[in-house]
Amino acid sequence: MATNYVYRARDRTGQLATGELLADGPAAVAAHIRNQGLFVIRIEEARAERKDLQEYFESLRGVALRDLAIFCRQFATMMAAGLPLVNSLSILIEQTPSPVLRKALQSVYKNVQEGAPLSTAMAQHPAVFPKVMIYLVESGELGGVLDEVLEQLAVQFEKDHKLNQRVKSAMVYPAAVLGFALLAVAAIVVFILPTFVSLYSQMRAELPLPTRLLLKTSDLLRGYGVFFLAALAAGAFGLSRSAGFPGFKAVLDQVILRLPVFGLLYRKVAIARFSRTLSTLVQGGVPIVQGLDVVKNTTDIKPMVAALTAAQDSIREGFSFAAPLSQSGLFPPMVVQMVAIGEETGKLDGMLRKVADFYENDVDDMVARLSSLLEPFLIVVLGGIIGSMIVAIMYPLFDMVGKMGH
Repeated sequence: MATNYVYRARDRTGQLATGELLADGPAAVAAHIRNQGLFVIRIEEARAERKDLQEYFESLRGVALRDLAIFCRQFATMMAAGLPLVNSLSILIEQTPSPVLRKALQSVYKNVQEGAPLSTAMAQHPAVFPKVMIYLVESGELGGVLDEVLEQLAVQFEKDHKLNQRVKSAMVYPAAVLGFALLAVAAIVVFILPTFVSLYSQMRAELPLPTRLLLKTSDLLRGYGVFFLAALAAGAFGLSRSAGFPGFKAVLDQVILRLPVFGLLYRKVAIARFSRTLSTLVQGGVPIVQGLDVVKNTTDIKPMVAALTAAQDSIREGFSFAAPLSQSGLFPPMVVQMVAIGEETGKLDGMLRKVADFYENDVDDMVARLSSLLEPFLIVVLGGIIGSMIVAIMYPLFDMVGKMGH
């Protein structure tokens, strides 16, 4: 049974080298060290509980799409070169930077050594290996084209990673500006306003309504700010928990999809992911009904899940795949027509790939336009909020100075 070993060795110049290796025993580790031109100092079993702080936080985050893409690309290269499966897995365990993926691969390595198919071994780790990956690996094993399937998966994960980065880039700037605005407002209300409160109370000046409202807000935040933050955190937590209920999630999706700009972006991202995933599955030889099951499990948009379920029912009954997509109202006519053409010509994977390319580029352009439009708008809004607060604070002072001048 393969076990993790940690070792210490020295090279011919006396330099210390350390590492960790999955092997069948200390003798195999020693042979590996000697093959590298090193001299063995110590070999011992790695402690299962050893985990540094970085590894702990990475385990909470899971496996990034970029790590999966690199893993599939390296795995495909080794399989295409004719390297045995077990040897490939052993090398990948040493090379992968993700502790979570490394741990899962160690289990996969052990199961494959004991005779389990690669897809079956991967299926035991659903939190690490997506369903689309397991289905395609199984298809590649059956068809003897595992290297080609892994190459397709590498492209799939790379495209998904780029799409996620584009969407995040559209959200980072507004979130940063909003956070800065909230901090600036909080600083003015909590630290600056109290100075003017004492000044105005000494002068017994009659304050205008905006100033009085601002002072009341300052009193509330300084007196009950902790409770407001707790209520906000509780509300955010409750909303995130409620999103797990199908009924609430369906309503929330409908609301998001109807938003003027972000709703359209949300829809385009969903269509791009649907098209790319299903294209990869169909190209890999997965039956379309089974492929739609995988796509349904990789999307959390309830209207899309309902449309894909209707499409599955239509295909099982011998009818068109495109018709239920059109009836859902979620997919634009261009997507429906491309799917229909793919069905008629037997080139559904190619048509879906073209749809995915189109919408990924469209999302990229939309994110760029959105960022250029949001920047001046947010600056104006931020300047207006802070400027209004400053005017509300300083107006009574200017008013009193003006009266004294007369």
